[in-house]
Amino acid sequence: MSENWLPLEIKLEEFAKTRKHEFADQHVEYWVRYTALVANLRQHIYPYINAGLASFSKSPGFYTDHGGKHFDEVVRFAGFLIETTFNQSNSSLTPYELYLLLCAIRVHDAGNIDGREDHNKRAVSILMEYGGNIKFDTTELDLIGTIAQAHGGLTIDEDKDIIGRTLPEVTTAGGADVRPQLVAALVRFADEICEHSSRASIHHINHNSLPEENKLFHFYAKSIAGAKPDRNNKAFKLRFKFDTSLFNRTYLTPIDANGKQIQKYLIDDVWHRIDKLNHERVYCNRFLLPSMQTDRLEIGMEFIKTTTVNNVNINVACGEALTLTIRDEGYPDVPDDWRKEVSSVNGENFAGKAW
Repeated sequence: MSENWLPLEIKLEEFAKTRKHEFADQHVEYWVRYTALVANLRQHIYPYINAGLASFSKSPGFYTDHGGKHFDEVVRFAGFLIETTFNQSNSSLTPYELYLLLCAIRVHDAGNIDGREDHNKRAVSILMEYGGNIKFDTTELDLIGTIAQAHGGLTIDEDKDIIGRTLPEVTTAGGADVRPQLVAALVRFADEICEHSSRASIHHINHNSLPEENKLFHFYAKSIAGAKPDRNNKAFKLRFKFDTSLFNRTYLTPIDANGKQIQKYLIDDVWHRIDKLNHERVYCNRFLLPSMQTDRLEIGMEFIKTTTVNNVNINVACGEALTLTIRDEGYPDVPDDWRKEVSSVNGENFAGKAW
């Protein structure tokens, strides 16, 4: 067993040995299949994703890191969400669901090698070329591909509810029951929360050489001092440390799908990203088991400025630190479009109905 495998991957290796009968096909060596996939991706895909993003996206530029370390981090953060649940009866993934989760994480952003647009839809083609024996198991290929695809994007009719609309709640693969919506929600939320400073290019920030329309990506990531789920309290903790010099001007955003660009302040972009994070929390909770759900976001912000003392740059705290907790409160605002399905069930129709 390699020391480079992450805890969730080590758990899969254990299950592949001790709970073989719980997988879709007890004659398949799923750990071997998974490690072959990872080896192929590490050799042929991960080292070239950043170059593909920069060159082939409709809005080309210098994006934050989407290479091999990013995929490792999503696996690690998925572990933060579920590692403790394996000790709880009926509160975690089955061995085969864990396998599907890890495979889907490993390919979820791989399509970026050919550009940002529709990258999530390329999971199946990546698996067909680099997934080894996965391509011969059409049920598994479809499951991993659709789970990975649901980490972002829209349905064919442009609905944001891609997990609920494109994946079944429960299905069967070989001799195993699978909950695709649950697995997809874990991929999606782990991907959302694993943003942090290691994805920013500190060298290019320090040399002020980033393209104008990519600076917000890197400044946001650089400002994240800590990000980690707190499973004991069902919270996600996000801590920022901002260089106040970054607040003094606006920054150009990349060209969006409608061909538009705008100017934004960093702090406004931060609030937008936190709002998106909270939407993802609420959305993914809908599909997760109670043991995996996150009830609130705990946000902390510190502000610093750089001064020079005896020719040495030092960071000095300035302004008051800010803390914010975001949780579900009050009476819920939920859609009532379900009423359309029973529109004929009403008092007038019932009054004249021949029972």
